[in-house]
Amino acid sequence: MHSWPDRLRSARQLVSLLRHLTAPARRAAIGRLLESPAARQRRLARAVSAMPERIIVVCHGNIMRSAFAVAYLRQLAPEMAARVVGAGTHATAGRAAQDSALRVAPEFGVSLASHAASPLESVTVSAGDVIVCMDRANEANVIARYGSSADRVFLIGDGVDDAAADRVVVDPFARGDEATRVAFQQVIAHATRWMSLLTQ
Repeated sequence: MHSWPDRLRSARQLVSLLRHLTAPARRAAIGRLLESPAARQRRLARAVSAMPERIIVVCHGNIMRSAFAVAYLRQLAPEMAARVVGAGTHATAGRAAQDSALRVAPEFGVSLASHAASPLESVTVSAGDVIVCMDRANEANVIARYGSSADRVFLIGDGVDDAAADRVVVDPFARGDEATRVAFQQVIAHATRWMSLLTQ
């Protein structure tokens, strides 16, 4: 059971999230917040059972979390490398990985030296793709743009069975190497779970 300080913190985070979204994205965020764990698991089961054509990993700028996730997934499953791509809802095309991401990624055996960011608009979303988002703002923005793909849009932590688990990876941008390290550790845990779901 959550304490009152935890509930207050969650309420503030929700208000902050909704305040910074467009009206369509706000509606999408509320819809997902109201979705039951059982409904989410049913969506997930349908999506992975169809063997997705591609896994599109999305964050804000595609220079930290999604960049690392794509590189890690490609190393984890080389046979699926061509099917894993990354993008950012607010990415600048061609932008290099952020400095702390460049420093920290090698600690996990991953290099982001050749990374170049891709805006979400530059990625053609097809009917067979699964879109994995790092946080609720990313998820809401993707659903608002690609409503027909909504059933195949997930948070990176949606692959976890525990309904109470934190299913997002907070953006470590401009928060230093330790925050980046924590975020990358979370990405690895969730990405490994996703790969087990997609290859079972």
